[in-house]
Amino acid sequence: MADTLVIPLSNLLIDAENPRLPKPNVGQREALRELAQDQQGKLLKLAQHIVAHGTNLSELPIVMPFDDQRYVVLEGNRRLTALRGLENPDSLSGAVTPVVLNGLRKESAKYQQNPVESLNCLVVKDREEARPWIELRHTGENEGAGIVRWDSDEAGRFRARTRTLEPHLQALDFLEDKGVLTPEARRDVPTTSFKRLLSSPTLREKLGVGIDKQHLVIRGNEKQVAKALLHVVNDLASGKIKTGDIYTKQDRENYANSLPSDIVVKQSTKAGKVVPIKPGTSPSPTPKPPVIRLPKQRDKLIPRDCALNVTDPRLRLIEAELRSLSIDTYTNAVSVLFRVFIELSADVYIGRVPLSVNIDDSLMKKLVAIAKDLEARQKLTKQQARPVHRAAAKDSFLAPSITQMNQYVHNQYVFPTPSDLRLNWDSLQPFFIAIWTP
Repeated sequence: MADTLVIPLSNLLIDAENPRLPKPNVGQREALRELAQDQQGKLLKLAQHIVAHGTNLSELPIVMPFDDQRYVVLEGNRRLTALRGLENPDSLSGAVTPVVLNGLRKESAKYQQNPVESLNCLVVKDREEARPWIELRHTGENEGAGIVRWDSDEAGRFRARTRTLEPHLQALDFLEDKGVLTPEARRDVPTTSFKRLLSSPTLREKLGVGIDKQHLVIRGNEKQVAKALLHVVNDLASGKIKTGDIYTKQDRENYANSLPSDIVVKQSTKAGKVVPIKPGTSPSPTPKPPVIRLPKQRDKLIPRDCALNVTDPRLRLIEAELRSLSIDTYTNAVSVLFRVFIELSADVYIGRVPLSVNIDDSLMKKLVAIAKDLEARQKLTKQQARPVHRAAAKDSFLAPSITQMNQYVHNQYVFPTPSDLRLNWDSLQPFFIAIWTP
């Protein structure tokens, strides 16, 4: 029976058989990029919604086990793609339009302040167990069994009955309405910090405001309240008070108690003095230049999102070591293990699939034969096979190159570098995925 489980984001894999992918089993990197290319602006909208509200708690991702730790996402691949894009927008460079990429970079800067570490998922044993729920999600109303969408009237009623600006935005509207805060000055206010400050009951009391059912109310002379709120806003906009100064509850208490006596509002005790502030519309902030975050170079040869279904016992142990050993610290050990992994993977494939070569032939000859066979079986495209043919070319030192890898093992004067090893793996990764795909 299906059960829920909190799974680290790093242990979730995109479904290589997702219906949105034109071709199945293309590998995690290509699957990610093809989904992003398919969704474009929709992916950006989803990423923006995740940054603003978090992941959708009303619809859990449906996953099935891949190995002891990792899970394949059968339902929720768009969410996973959006999260990967927020983690590293530049991984989608070339797959999405420049407008979408810049938008993801901007959202990523906000996302990094509170990243998603894990997702609560519904775990099923296999695709068949998930099929009824996935069909129900994606095939329309199904005479009422599926999702029945609201019509325009119903959607309008929902928005009218639920839309209320958050109290800190109502406070900024109040200052604008009073003419003491210009739209230009408002754009300089760090709204997240202002929201954090207004969460303090002590500060609200000193400012002469309160919160009643998500509505900000005035509890003193409006002119004095406006002066007090503007004082706080100016402290934030000028940088006098920074996020680190008001991070904890005690920090906010200290700030409230440090307000000048002429700023603190004397609250009204008369019932008629409590004036609700009507919700308004917050102006859009002036766009800031996108923050470009260069992806951090991985320190392991095999990327964490590369899913290999290795069945050979010894090769599984080698795979585990290549996933755990630091390339920078154990460069020589990784280079030799990598060379062994290539040859033994080829030998396993030759033992499983009848080819014109055998395990006693040279590695270069074996790689060429395997690449041609995988192309014929449509498990590898011509573009994906090209690095394999290049690696097998005699006396080639272009990455990847078997000649160069042989030098790592046999020539004491040739030193492998972490960057070369990463490049070699990335070029050959589709080949390994194809070899180990049943």
